[in-house]
Amino acid sequence: MSLDDRYRSETEKWDQIAKKQSQHVEILPPELDFHAFAQRDEEFPGVSEFLGDIRGKQILELGCGAGKMATLLARSGADVTAFDLSPKSVALARTMARANGVEIKALVSAGEHLPFASEAFDIVIGKSILHHLVPEIARHDLYRVLKKDGKMVFVEPLGMNPILTFIRKHVPYPHKAVVGVDRPLTYDDINAWTVDARQTRYQEIQFLSMIERGFGWNNNFRLLRKMDESLLRFPLIRRLCRYVVIYSVK
Repeated sequence: MSLDDRYRSETEKWDQIAKKQSQHVEILPPELDFHAFAQRDEEFPGVSEFLGDIRGKQILELGCGAGKMATLLARSGADVTAFDLSPKSVALARTMARANGVEIKALVSAGEHLPFASEAFDIVIGKSILHHLVPEIARHDLYRVLKKDGKMVFVEPLGMNPILTFIRKHVPYPHKAVVGVDRPLTYDDINAWTVDARQTRYQEIQFLSMIERGFGWNNNFRLLRKMDESLLRFPLIRRLCRYVVIYSVK
């Protein structure tokens, strides 16, 4: 599939999702900023500590969607630029930021060719975005726009569990997004994305606790999470997880 075909497919998909989301713009609790969110969200382990104080930092969010993370980052004092391929998502992200009392710079762009100056950002961050992009093209611009010693964090779906792959493709569950051109990452993909980094580590998350997702959002099965703490000591188990968090330094 050509890039233009990928862009048309993804734009149509995410415009439709954003249209539904725009019927109810989320108003976040006044005390909730990015650090508070990351410290209590299972999908962002150690991210707050890795990024440190982000006040005054220039941060780029890839694939901003409805704008929740961009809004949280701005609430923590960052100067946030966010983009998405979907025009309706970008419009919604701007609306959400304003509704929650902050300003962000949001624009329509593809992740493969970034319209930003070299070394413009201290931090690049994204949630479930790399697996929509072509790494052989996109990773060059990703590193170009990041400052020397800048940090990158990405939370991405893993694609090495055959049972999970089948469920993602064929089993309905609450708030499931339609599968498009996206392809969950393998370890080879992670290495391709981080080959130019000076430092990289990653942490697989959600093995048994991935069952929570089948019941919708905001479920917390404490026993499953406790069991994961023991099971994820084993590499053969970690590769079967639902998500991976990638931490890199340029």
